[in-house]
Amino acid sequence: MRLALSCAALLALAAPVAAQSNAERVVNDAYTRSHDYDLVHQRIEVRNFDWDSTSLDGRVTTTLVALRPGLDSVILDAGKGLVVSRVVDARGASLRSSAHGDTLVVYPARPLAFRDTLRFSIDYHARIDNGRGLTFIEPEGREHRPQQIWSQGEDHNNHFWFPTYDFPNDKMTWELAATVPRQYSVVSNGRLVADRRNPDGTHTVTWRQDPRSATYLVSLIVAPLVKLADTWRGMPVEYYVYRADSNRARRLFGVTPDMIEVYSQLTGVRYPWAKYAQTTVADFFGGMENVSATTLIDWLPDDRAYLDRPWYQWILIPHELAHQWFGDYVTLENWANMWLNEGFAEFLPGQYWRAKLGAHPEDDYYLDEYHQYLQIDQRRRMPLAALGSNNVYPKGALVLRMLLRYLGPERFWASLHLYLDRHALGNATSDDLRQAVLDATGENLDWFWTQWVYDAGHPRFVVTAAYDTTARKLTLTVKQTQTDSAKADSTGLAFETPKVFRMPLTVRVGTTGGDVVRRAELVAREQTIEVPGLASAPTMVVFDDGNTILKELTFDQPTPWLATQLKRDPDLWNRQWAIDQLGQRPADAAAVAALAEAATGADYFRTRAGAVEALGAVPVANTAAPLAAALRDTSAQVRRAGVAALGQLGGARAAELARATFQTDPSYEVRAAALTALVRADSTARDSAVAWGLATPSYQDVIQEAAYRIIAQTRDTAVMPRVEQRLATDRLAAHVLAALAARGSGHALDLLAARLNDNRPVVRRWVVEAFQFTLPRQLGVPRLQAVVGTLKYPDTRKDVETALQRLQKPTTDDE
Repeated sequence: MRLALSCAALLALAAPVAAQSNAERVVNDAYTRSHDYDLVHQRIEVRNFDWDSTSLDGRVTTTLVALRPGLDSVILDAGKGLVVSRVVDARGASLRSSAHGDTLVVYPARPLAFRDTLRFSIDYHARIDNGRGLTFIEPEGREHRPQQIWSQGEDHNNHFWFPTYDFPNDKMTWELAATVPRQYSVVSNGRLVADRRNPDGTHTVTWRQDPRSATYLVSLIVAPLVKLADTWRGMPVEYYVYRADSNRARRLFGVTPDMIEVYSQLTGVRYPWAKYAQTTVADFFGGMENVSATTLIDWLPDDRAYLDRPWYQWILIPHELAHQWFGDYVTLENWANMWLNEGFAEFLPGQYWRAKLGAHPEDDYYLDEYHQYLQIDQRRRMPLAALGSNNVYPKGALVLRMLLRYLGPERFWASLHLYLDRHALGNATSDDLRQAVLDATGENLDWFWTQWVYDAGHPRFVVTAAYDTTARKLTLTVKQTQTDSAKADSTGLAFETPKVFRMPLTVRVGTTGGDVVRRAELVAREQTIEVPGLASAPTMVVFDDGNTILKELTFDQPTPWLATQLKRDPDLWNRQWAIDQLGQRPADAAAVAALAEAATGADYFRTRAGAVEALGAVPVANTAAPLAAALRDTSAQVRRAGVAALGQLGGARAAELARATFQTDPSYEVRAAALTALVRADSTARDSAVAWGLATPSYQDVIQEAAYRIIAQTRDTAVMPRVEQRLATDRLAAHVLAALAARGSGHALDLLAARLNDNRPVVRRWVVEAFQFTLPRQLGVPRLQAVVGTLKYPDTRKDVETALQRLQKPTTDDE
């Protein structure tokens, strides 16, 4: 998330000096907000929730301590939709207040001395801009969507529903008391301290969060939920879901106590809160680590979905749990250090899966992170620690993995334990983590922080090899070819990519007499690494054995070296690199044979699947047997790769196998891939494939999505009436119409525009999304401008105006 800088004078936000580098700005805390009081405790009371007007009534009682003498005004963050009716001190005497934009100023009866305590209560009515701070969900006639309310505070949205200090560099304890109809549950942070039945058919549920945490983590969920109870070492672990999902919840969330145990052991810090709750809600973006009470999307997998290793359990649950240590227990000092929250949360799931399943699943996890990182880095290159950094998730995980490889597990986990212990229940910066490493290990990693945290990019190595038969010596010439092309922004800040990345590296050379391992230090733009005393000519050369450096590698090698590495290297990343090189040699029989052997015989499914994908570019005669074998593999991922490869190759036999796979395979993902493969292999099967896909239910609608992609890619305008019928039940339908419009269908564009006046709110909302995110700007903007004045519904007119503002902004590098 990004920090919006506003009300600079009122918020006393330090403005960074234009001449400073990114490292200087981050290390000097240029992005940390000043404040003249310490927020100690808030009691938040909310009631009279109204879904029609998206409003509520509230009272917040605040206790704070002055941080300067003569404090005569207290500035709180309070959205302009909060209408204050009165402010009183602890004795009930009225206090003067005034609102300025999204701030509220409260004036104590007399100036406070340094360290004096002030307690006051604010009564207010809140009109919520739905989705800012609080989201009110209506059923809209859709299944699996009960009426509900949920909050989302990160990064600074909680002040839109209660007045507070809305920046992470101050922490407080709090109570939250919500009065709601009795059929609704209330889930919030900390311990449940009261659930009082009221005479009017409501109940008041009170939670208390103690010890302190950041205000953006205050959470409120109001919904008809059932609770499934679990425990970890006697502590409550709770899963709140819709009743219809209760039979799915245990299998999904039942791993949580074990994850808590593993994280506690790895960090050396016992889970620090009174409970851990996970609550599912509608229309959520994924997950949010509200302290002791994580909020999650309501996409609970069914039993069949586990064949495809659902993202929900593989990444989402362990990611949000990791935040209970990294983000909630120790919180970033400011949003330029976002990677300290998100990087650790993205890193730790890989460590959990290593602890439970071994090294291959760990490699598998981080290989996905690597691919995500490269995609983001190609759009816009930014450092880890920078305001608005776009790569805090995957790059954060990969840099921490690299740090683990560099330090070794004992020193790494000792460093993290010291970091967590030293900053417990407080805030930290990137340099605080560096200092913890220094104090735990005695090693100053200033150079590592400079190039991997404060600078941008990664090394691009171009390696060439020469073997001297007489001297029995291998010489590698290593060039770093990364370039620094970043342009300065309006403040003069440019994110630099180092010309030279300094890192230790291991080269492994295979020979007939065994492997020879050589350690080297990368210190120059171009250098050589010599490996003398070889028993024979190399049979394999592994540059960066163990894959310890985040990098891109160009290293042209003989096919036998690559084939040997693919067969022998235990590291999944290095195997995949070898597969990619061999896949570029479709006319090389030895390369095809190596891929075929890996496709059928590799010891881990990710390697088999990668080899099968590479075989999709090889002539049919050479790949028929391994691809047929892939369709019988025990791994759904390999079967998916196999049927996709058959679709690339085409032909009657490929179409026959794809059709049979769709009809018989138990995996949703494999069946979705089979539909696409069938149409690629036999275009005459398009209509039947689309009909099958749209009629087949699946987890997260992956099979229906495959049918929609076929419609869009083949420009099948004949099915537009059927797509239009699904606009109210399927979010993707509007995007398919937008894709057809982008491919030249004026009728599809007319249908979309007309649906902006549909009487169903969900249809109008999804159509606006399609205009904003799928339709090209040059088509979308003129049509929205033409119809905005004719729109019947105020909410849609507002959404269209907002979409137009975004679409008319200049395109940025990372969009």
